[in-house]
Amino acid sequence: MDLSAVIHEPKSALSYMFDAKTLHLRIKTKKNDVKSVTLLAADPFNWRPTVDNPEIYEFALETMARIPMIKEAETRYHDCWFAELTGPSWRRVKYGFVLDDGNRQIFAGCHDFIELPEEWTPPADHSNYYNYPYLLEEDLYKAPAWVKDTIWYQIFPDRFSRGAGRAAEDALPWGSVERDGNDIKFGGNIQGIIDKLDYIRDLGCGGIYFTPLFASPSSHKYDTRDYFSIDPDFGDNALFGNLVDEAHKRGIKVMLDAVFNHCGYEHPFWQDVLKRGQESPYYDYFYILDPNKPVEPDLSSRGYLGEHLNYLTFGYTENMPKWNTGNPGAREYLLSVAEFWAKHYKIDGWRLDVSNEVSHEFWREFRKRIKGVDPEIYILGENWLNSNPWLLGDQFDAVMNYEFSSPVIRFFGTQHKNQEQYSVSDFKAAVNELLVSYPKNVTTTLFNLLDSHDTARILSLCGENADLVKLAYVFLLTYPGSPSIYYGGEVGLSGDEHHNRQCMPWDPKLQNKDLYQVVHKLIALRKQYPAFRTADWNWIAADDSTGTLIYRKRAEGDTLYALIHNSPEAQEVPLPAECRGQGFIDLMTGQPVEGKAAVQLSPYSFLLWHSQETK
Repeated sequence: MDLSAVIHEPKSALSYMFDAKTLHLRIKTKKNDVKSVTLLAADPFNWRPTVDNPEIYEFALETMARIPMIKEAETRYHDCWFAELTGPSWRRVKYGFVLDDGNRQIFAGCHDFIELPEEWTPPADHSNYYNYPYLLEEDLYKAPAWVKDTIWYQIFPDRFSRGAGRAAEDALPWGSVERDGNDIKFGGNIQGIIDKLDYIRDLGCGGIYFTPLFASPSSHKYDTRDYFSIDPDFGDNALFGNLVDEAHKRGIKVMLDAVFNHCGYEHPFWQDVLKRGQESPYYDYFYILDPNKPVEPDLSSRGYLGEHLNYLTFGYTENMPKWNTGNPGAREYLLSVAEFWAKHYKIDGWRLDVSNEVSHEFWREFRKRIKGVDPEIYILGENWLNSNPWLLGDQFDAVMNYEFSSPVIRFFGTQHKNQEQYSVSDFKAAVNELLVSYPKNVTTTLFNLLDSHDTARILSLCGENADLVKLAYVFLLTYPGSPSIYYGGEVGLSGDEHHNRQCMPWDPKLQNKDLYQVVHKLIALRKQYPAFRTADWNWIAADDSTGTLIYRKRAEGDTLYALIHNSPEAQEVPLPAECRGQGFIDLMTGQPVEGKAAVQLSPYSFLLWHSQETK
């Protein structure tokens, strides 16, 4: 037994409060190394008088519960074991694990591994047990209940729709060039978005995530000039208020982009610093590196890694000076921005740009202030990697789940650079790793995406193969969480990472209607059947030889079988024994089917079979 591979950490994704009365515990062991794991658990205050001296107490080992753990998932290197403790008696828990490989039995405690005899009793050293001190409801991770049932539509405003009224004065004809330069504007505006709200609703999306709308000189608007005003290229505050009202009438939530890591060069506070230096009241709102040097950058001697800069920025972008959120004045200013739009315009969410580069202290205060305005506002961080430190209930409700898009792209994609191409079994292991990397209640609210304004589009990543894109959407829309569609992806808008913000092709002749119908149907099915949304996940088959995945999901009496065939070859794929002889409904056609010994799958195809339990 490889004890060096055993992983457990209290107060983490391996030990967390699922609800006010339920504790979830996980432990990882080396893959295929352990045959079973038993959880030992007891109330940490189960002490009783000793036989020899009733005034001396000892831990009551006989009260230790023995709970078999289930193998929840197999990752590339580990098996993950899971147990749930629920009920009032488990509000506080002392626990440990007994690992059994068929030859040895080892107690895994918080300090030591202890070899156990074949007929073992719980180890007597109470100090070698882990402890979950208390399930306190105020520490519970809580996210708005509506999020897990919401499908998002991400909009880059300048490129989505150009309606009547105000547009950028230097706007180019719609879609006339493919380049994504920050200086290029096409005149997309808020009125254009209002005009297309029915389109978004009819697609089935219940939320819109907008990249920045606030006043800024660029087309992307991440270099904010005025946080309290909608950019004139898009409209004005009143028109935005109308957009929110019209979206809400259609059952569509609205989420804005909070660029609080940095501002734009034209922001008046930064301009005051440039003009007055240390005499500016805003000098400490930013990170000036050397007070004895000019703040203004010398662009004639621009350095490779920002050597020409005397202040911190986003990356090394001189027109995006970084806010010092540790400064009370700067912090209060940014928090007032967040409160302003939440209070006066009733927005439903904040997406937090570059959130992992801003202090935890700031986000804790941000959460208190925003949830004080409306506890149902969704707080979404732009963190690209594992983000459990931000998801403990005191900061974010979720993050943009690029940890989801990464394995999806490596499996379904064909054009990813410098990345390993995943086989079926690789993909299964990576998805399992993600599923056990977060608490289950967090998994159901993560913002899952295939692409965004910061990545190549999924069609480009799939080598312009729309059938592969369909498979990626199948996986996205059967995975737990809050899925997002980047505008135009549903009609085949493509583009590599430098051409991913092109104009929405509203001309029907430029749209892939077949892809749209598949995405539209998948969204409708996800909304209709709880099994699509549940975090309950069971792999049935992952066959490298055929390129086929089969997984089962169950919720509220519904069972979904998803068969995804990621291969350019037609294959006859064996069906699992549990499907044979069973009746299903093919959800894409609405026709009844019977599970036989095998099923014929076309290249890059999928099946979604549904059955309902009868009582």
